[in-house]
This record gives sequence, C-alpha cells and structure tokens, in this order.
Amino acid sequence: MEKQLSVIRAARLAGVTRGELQTRIKCGDLPSFDGTVRVDDLLSLYPGTRLEDERTLERVDRIKAAALGRDVAGRSLPEPQVLAERLAILGHKLTRARRQAEHYAAVFEALESRLRELEKHRDGHTRAVAREIKLWMQSALHQGLAESDAMGSALADRSHWMSVMAPQVRLLPDHQEFLVEGSDTVLDAALRAGLSISYGCSNGNCGECKARVVSGEIREVRPHDYVIPESERAQGYALMCAVAPVTDLVVEVGVARSPDQIPLQTIEAMVRDVEHQGTHVRVVRVQTPRTRRLRFLGGQYVRVRLDEGRVEGRLPLANCPCDDRNLVLHVAEDREDAFAVYCFERLRKGERVEIEGPYGDFVIGDEVERPLVFLACDTGFAPIKSLIEHVIALDIADAMDLVWLATGAIGHYEDNLCRSWDDALDNFRYKPVRVNAASDREAWPALIAGSLSRVEDPSGRDYYVAGPGRFVDAAAAVLDRLGVPPERRCLQGIPPAA
Repeated sequence: MEKQLSVIRAARLAGVTRGELQTRIKCGDLPSFDGTVRVDDLLSLYPGTRLEDERTLERVDRIKAAALGRDVAGRSLPEPQVLAERLAILGHKLTRARRQAEHYAAVFEALESRLRELEKHRDGHTRAVAREIKLWMQSALHQGLAESDAMGSALADRSHWMSVMAPQVRLLPDHQEFLVEGSDTVLDAALRAGLSISYGCSNGNCGECKARVVSGEIREVRPHDYVIPESERAQGYALMCAVAPVTDLVVEVGVARSPDQIPLQTIEAMVRDVEHQGTHVRVVRVQTPRTRRLRFLGGQYVRVRLDEGRVEGRLPLANCPCDDRNLVLHVAEDREDAFAVYCFERLRKGERVEIEGPYGDFVIGDEVERPLVFLACDTGFAPIKSLIEHVIALDIADAMDLVWLATGAIGHYEDNLCRSWDDALDNFRYKPVRVNAASDREAWPALIAGSLSRVEDPSGRDYYVAGPGRFVDAAAAVLDRLGVPPERRCLQGIPPAA
C-alpha cells in the first residue's frame, strides 16, 4: 500500500473536499510533506471512514453532480487501449511488490534461522542477545500484519483502483493537481476541475494547448490536425486536448490565475434556449461552436450582440468556466433597456449571437485562505452563481454562505438550485431574503447586517458582492462597519460598468 498520498487523492479516498483537507493541514491536524500525507495519518484523522463500500469515495462526485447538475456517475470508461495499459502497469507493480515481499520473507527466514543457531552458542551473552533480537523481529512482524486490517486493505485496494480509473495530473510551476476520469483528455479534466490552462479550439486544430509532459506516460486518444515537430515530441510536448494519461503525470503548462492572463475573444454562437424564470427574468442559454469555446474565469462578464449587431448588452456569465461551450445569461425585465426588451419579446431559439469577452475582475483565485460569503441582489445572482460553481469545481473552499436579496417581482428565481447546494454541500449555507417593495431598499443595510449576523465570524471572511449599484454600496458600508478590509471584498455592479 502507498505510504504517501497526494492531497487530492487523499481527499477522494477519505470522502471529504480538498478544501477541508488543506484546512486540516494548515491547522496542524494533518502532517504533510511535499504536498503529500501519510496513509496512517489520514486514517487517524478520519477513523470513521468506511472505505470498504462505495459511498465515501463517491461522496464528492455526488456533491458535484447535485450542485452542478452533471451526470458524473454516467461518465464513460477510459478508452480501451488506455485502460489496458493502465491495468498492465498496475499488474507490473503488483508483480514487483510480490517478488519483493517474497525476497524479504526469505531474508527474514534466513535471519531467523541464523539467530536460532546463535541461541545455542556457548557464550551466555551471545545467546541472550540472539534471543532478544529474534523475539523483537517476530513481534514487529506480527504487529505489522495485525495493523494491515480491513481498513488498510480497503484503502490499498481503493488507491490502486484510483490509479487505474483516475490518474492524477500535477501542473508545473504552480503545483495544481486534478484527476482524469473516464474518457476525459487532460484538457477536459483540467477544465472540469476549474483550472484555466491555455487552449483554443479544444479539438486539435490550433495547438494552443500544447504542453510538455515532464514525467509519466500518455496515449493519444483523439485525432488532431496540428502537427507537433519531432524535435518537440522528443522533449515530451503533446496536445492536452488529444491525450489521456496512462500513469500519473507531471505537466509543464501555465494556468490563468487572473483576468489579464486570458485573451479577449469574439465568438459567433447560437441561442440554444430562452427559459422563462417567472414573469420578470429570462435565462438565455447560448452554445458556441465546438471549435470555438469561450475561455473565462468565474464571475466575469461578456458583451452580447443581437439582431446582427443592432442590439448590445453587457451581462455576467452565470455558468462555471468548466462548461465553456454552454454559456448562461440572466436577463431582468427592463422596459427602458433595448437589450432586455429584445430578449423578452423577440429573442428565439436558433438565433445567431455574437459573444465578446471575457471582461471584468470579479473573480476568485485558485487558493482560498478564508471562508467565503456571497451577497447577491436580484440578477446579481448570475456572477455569484458562476463563482460558486467555479469554487465547487476547484474544491477549495472550507465554508461558503450565500445571502440572496430579491426585490419586487423578480424573486429568488433559482431558489431550487440554491437549496440543492445547501442540501448537497456540507460546507454551504443558503439564506434567501425577500424585499417586498422598492421602498424597502432603504432597509438594505439593516437586512444585510441582519443576515450576516448569523454568519460565524463575519469579520474573518472574504466577501463577493453583486447586484444593483445601491445594493453594492449598502453592502460595502456594512462591511466597513464589520471591519472587513477592502482587499477581502470584491464588488460587482449590475449591469457591469463599461
């Protein structure tokens, strides 16, 4: 059994989020060395973990499936050739381990035989020392076997199985880690994990996802038109959209951590659906071509042009960056806004739209040091939803609170989704707040302060606030009174400023 496990693999084996495990490491509850933890320490911290059944290992997958609406359980198996190679490598490892065990057993037997001979030595001191060593060896051996109980055996089996079904990829130089499951390519898995590595078309034409494999074995599973020179292939370069890992990998590739690391893109897309969320909100779903996906960070916004460019609006994206082809926009009714009027009265499925972006710095990093609080008002929920889904994909938050104020007739139009997060995520709490009339906006500071009073240690959190300008200003004033410094709050007005 592996003595050391990576944090991401240890979290999966224990059935907890990576954020929880990282918090335990920071608090000193779980010792770590060079990004790994000892199996014994993991089992000591989570003694109630039942690794002999499927529930614990798949717990995080079920959380993500419920929260993001994905069929994780139905994901396909790895490509047959890839799976065969992984099983062959596992077989070689087990054969080598068996040979080593047999060799060590033979050495132990020979040593025990030699000690028995020394027990017959004429010198009394030699006999005593030989007997003491023999008894110690026998005790240590039996103790080691006793410690290899069902829990340890289950963990060993699960760890070996994970190496076959979900190899790990570590990215350099930033040391992010993720697992590659099913038939995903390395690029697919990175995006699914919320990591924005460089890519363009995602189907092997542009070459922007080319990266160097520092260690590990890969296999090409998808055809590609982009030609990698032989000199670069010899150095380990490959297209991440076309390869799957055979073993755990270390890959040298950059990851976008800030908006200025993602290029501005213009994409011709198509309206896939216009969903009526009550009377006063439309959820517009836009699909990009397979060869042109929008690379962005959670919380950013785009310019949307309709009616051959005659109508334009600025809207936050309401989906996770991990689903870069299916974009979601929330449009509130506004008779004075030409874009909103067009969406409510004329926009139809199949209509062509132009997407330009991403814009804005309402984003979250890939490392979270404090619990998070999300404050939204009306369709300010759109960028908040994108951020929350991004955090879930990254699996980095120790705790999250969502406070959503709804004014007028808009209401909590995604209330069921928020409640599903609350039900599925142990570290998530949802607080809907209803503001019955426009005049109640004067009471926003009191409502916000009252909602935050139920948040544990409100001054020790990071805040993300999105909504109409007056709401954002009111929230900022409340955070001032709580003593939250400016660097621990991120504000986004709706609509986004040009």
